[in-house]
Formats: sequence, structure tokens, C-alpha cells
Amino acid sequence: MSCSGCCPDRPIVTDEICQNWEFSCDSTDRTIWEADGDVIKPFGTVTVLVENSCDGVEVRVNQTLITTLKEGQSFSKTFNSLRNVSIRCLGGSGGSICCGKLCMTVHYKKC
Repeated sequence: MSCSGCCPDRPIVTDEICQNWEFSCDSTDRTIWEADGDVIKPFGTVTVLVENSCDGVEVRVNQTLITTLKEGQSFSKTFNSLRNVSIRCLGGSGGSICCGKLCMTVHYKKC
């Protein structure tokens, strides 16, 4: 049975996400965004800005290392599939922190 024409497609929803993040520089991988299980094929643009870093900040999208940034650097890229974004603050001495911002424009269909 074909479903073409029997009902309209689900509309594409767009979310704008902007959040601050702050972590200790202990090389622990921390997820800062994860797709909701009720969305279909999320895609969009991820922008990461590093305001303060110890020995650099690794940015991972879908568990794949995308780039390493230093203090004052930013990164932006559009992905055709988004499941999660994580940050790893490298090195540093006791009590050191890294911080920055995550901004995303995510498009998806809702179940």
C-alpha cells in the first residue's frame, strides 16, 4: 500500500540552541547536546566558541573528533546528521577551567 497523497508530510521544525558550558580541564569527554529520541533525522549547523581553555578544547560531533580549539577560537560547520555534541577540555593544572558557548540551528521532523 502506498501512502503518497493520503496525508501531508511532517513539517520540518527548526530549533535555535545557545548555551554556555564550563568544565574543569581534566580531559573528560562531556556531552553538551544530544538529539531527542522523538525527532527524525536531525541536521543543522554547530558553532562552538572557546572563551577560556587550558591546553585546548576538543570538539566531537557524533563521537567523531572534528577539531581542537584554543582560547579565542571558534568553529562552525553544517552536518547532515546530528546525534550529539561533546567537549573535552585538555590538560591544565588543578582547578583550571575551560568555558565557552555552543550555538546550534537544528532542523528535524517530529514523530
